[in-house]
Amino acid sequence: MEGHAKVAKLMSRHPELAIVRRFGQLNIQNLLYLQAELVHLEAEHRQLAEQDQSKSETADHAKDWFALSQSDVGDAGQWEKLLEIRAKLKEYNECFAQVALMSAQEEPNPYDLRFLRSWLERPKMGNFPILGPDQHVWAEENERDLAAIRRRRGDDIFTRWFIDTVVPLFHKKIGQRFKKPLPEEPESEISQYSESHLTAFVHILGTVLASLLPITSIVILFAAIQVVFVTVSTNGASTA
Repeated sequence: MEGHAKVAKLMSRHPELAIVRRFGQLNIQNLLYLQAELVHLEAEHRQLAEQDQSKSETADHAKDWFALSQSDVGDAGQWEKLLEIRAKLKEYNECFAQVALMSAQEEPNPYDLRFLRSWLERPKMGNFPILGPDQHVWAEENERDLAAIRRRRGDDIFTRWFIDTVVPLFHKKIGQRFKKPLPEEPESEISQYSESHLTAFVHILGTVLASLLPITSIVILFAAIQVVFVTVSTNGASTA
């Protein structure tokens, strides 16, 4: 499996690596064009409505929807314009909802983005699977336009730091000797640690450290008092 299919396989198996571009500028530009079209259609409809209002045979179009919808061929301009507006509004509203949804997507986890970039380049992993211009999608100049389909998240900064920094360092120094690569990707040298297990471990570690802090403070305070006491006693003895 090569090319885009290879990248898609990786992203489907590791959703946190499913990182794509929002195309924020293009999406907004498209929305603005649709908005401009609607502004023109709105002005044209207003003009047609005023024309209908000025003629006795179509004056009731403003008050009677059925009469408007059943206009004769020569007087159907306002209704036809409304149908055109309806179709354009549907397109605009769908585009607006999609842009809002894309804009709400979170940026990728920095570690996952670095890993994806590394995977794309390393010979035993992606080995530059994409050759077209879209190979630069994950480049630094597009970083602010990237979105994660399912960003990995930690409950707190410490958990995220532990998983993104300590675990990779541990794997590089020790873990790779015991942790086998994924069976479906043996040549890639990718190993996987359960994030739920790591999160649970960090929570336990945090609880233990939190419980030790008061004891540590008391021990340090007691030691400091002892030092002061010994110093005072020694000084007192010397003076005597």
